[in-house]
Amino acid sequence: MDGNTEKQDEAPPVTLQARQSSNPIVSMAKKLGLRTLAWISVYMLGYFDFSIAWMITPLLLSVMRDQWKKDKRNKLTAARESALSNEQAMIEARMNVEDLPSWVFFPDKERAEWVNSILKQLWPYVNDYVRHTLFNTVEPAVESALKAYKLTPFKFERERVFLGQVPPRITGIKVYDTNTSRKEIIMDLDIVFASDLEIVFKVKGIPARVSDFGLRGMARVVLKPLISQIPLVGGIQVYFLKAP
Repeated sequence: MDGNTEKQDEAPPVTLQARQSSNPIVSMAKKLGLRTLAWISVYMLGYFDFSIAWMITPLLLSVMRDQWKKDKRNKLTAARESALSNEQAMIEARMNVEDLPSWVFFPDKERAEWVNSILKQLWPYVNDYVRHTLFNTVEPAVESALKAYKLTPFKFERERVFLGQVPPRITGIKVYDTNTSRKEIIMDLDIVFASDLEIVFKVKGIPARVSDFGLRGMARVVLKPLISQIPLVGGIQVYFLKAP
């Protein structure tokens, strides 16, 4: 009976929603509109006998922008693969040097696979917590701040706010045991976060979106002061040693 009661009281597992794909008809209409605008622009340049530089410059900028987006997409894809796979499989696949964990190159760094396993299991619950915070704390605060600029209403799209399926990954950890105070613990964490998150909001009815967030850097975690009462740590400091 006790075993059945525990199973009934156990909360159901939380799963993250898959990102909603954009309407293919809308995407096709946007591409058709952009192509039409480009052809009309080229025609007008020739019709009014403008210099060819007016056509070449936007073309070069467009090519550079596409290349930048392609490089960014490739880096995010590689980082997500490293975040979703274990380190042994990642090394065996011979991924790029920049995607390998730091403990491969620095012997004083330790592996943190157990931490990554915990993060992966906790990530759906972190998603729920962040959504609750955005809707109940951040949204009213931002809307109150924007009232002075007459930029209200400010609303998050409830169905299009989630952190994605890819959690942050710690590729190496170092705990300092020398040249530190006995009343503090100092750790350096190599963090890779190649998120497929999507956060959509509207300001005065105008939609905006934050997506495909990427971050890589070394974070320092300082636990101090150490105290003799639970929770044994008086405070926590977290900051990046260099701009991520």
